[in-house]
Amino acid sequence: MNKYNFNPNSSRIKLAHQRLAAAYNRQPGAMVPIVEPNCLYPLPAYTAQDVLTDMDKMMEHSVAWANGLAATDNDWPPFLNTFCGVPMVPEAFGSQVMFVDDGTAYAPPFITDIEQVWSLKPKKVGESSMIKRLFEWVDLSQRELGTEVPLWTMDIQSPFSVAVQIVDHEEILMACYTNPAAIHHLCRMITDFTIDFMKQHIAQMEHACFPGRNFPSISENIGICIADDTPLVMLSPEMYMEFAYPYNAELGEIFGGIHIHSCGDYRHNLGSLLKLPTLKSIQLHAGIGEFALPKTADEDCIFNKARKEITYFVDSGNIAAGDGYKNRSQDHYIEYVLPRLKAGDLTGCILQSCGVSPELPDVAFALSWMREQI
Repeated sequence: MNKYNFNPNSSRIKLAHQRLAAAYNRQPGAMVPIVEPNCLYPLPAYTAQDVLTDMDKMMEHSVAWANGLAATDNDWPPFLNTFCGVPMVPEAFGSQVMFVDDGTAYAPPFITDIEQVWSLKPKKVGESSMIKRLFEWVDLSQRELGTEVPLWTMDIQSPFSVAVQIVDHEEILMACYTNPAAIHHLCRMITDFTIDFMKQHIAQMEHACFPGRNFPSISENIGICIADDTPLVMLSPEMYMEFAYPYNAELGEIFGGIHIHSCGDYRHNLGSLLKLPTLKSIQLHAGIGEFALPKTADEDCIFNKARKEITYFVDSGNIAAGDGYKNRSQDHYIEYVLPRLKAGDLTGCILQSCGVSPELPDVAFALSWMREQI
């Protein structure tokens, strides 16, 4: 039987919530939360496809993850997992959900002529298989496990990110110039569907945590996570403002704020994000391979402006670190990430640990070491 082996109301979990709430509220002088989504011990070796198709495996994996988060001195509070939202909305519009070798779901585009979007109609919320499965999981988990441990609110893809899972990439980029009305029509439909979907998702959860997937989350509703990778990385600032910004801004207004996840280097569009009136935080993968950090807090760059205005969740990895720091995560933090962050004000910073290494054999050591550096 799947059971939690921790007290959801423990002083340590309450402390994690307090530290994160202070960071999301940009409380001056507050301690920087040190977070780590990985666990002290291995989780059940199920793929995303395994847990999507088998609720027993989803239950086992989700409870084990929550137990693992509670087992260390971690500022990432335990949560009950939900499913990855990447292909959910595209599927409702007709995209076929497929799986890569590791079981990760994705939805390849199926429209090759932009004129086809005028006849496109989505299914009703809950009729497509993945959203229906999400609703079934939330219902089952709340009945079987109760609601003391919050459900991790699902991340949504930004409307333009969904659009490129419906329309062929080259076709949609060309249409931004040749048929912008069709792009706006599609993004309008996606936005309307997303609003309806997320309202139902949030209403179903008796105890949700926010902003949700990708971010360390708290029980207070501080807005939702939007995964905005495609437009942030692919579009120019001018195109972003026309085809992505208006719909993201609307989502932020309706859901009380947005927290932006994106992989890659999106510094050229960070200024566009800062114009969003309800932007609460950003996630970035720090390093020369993705989101390069300035050497000093005085450097005239958009990140130094952003860190004075919003919360910023910093993590890294081999891609972000670049070839020079491949498999040398601790060195990357010592020599690159930490000096650049500590050169400025850390108000609003949330920092993920560097992970395990020969010198830091498990996540408990990694969390302790990172906390000492800050």
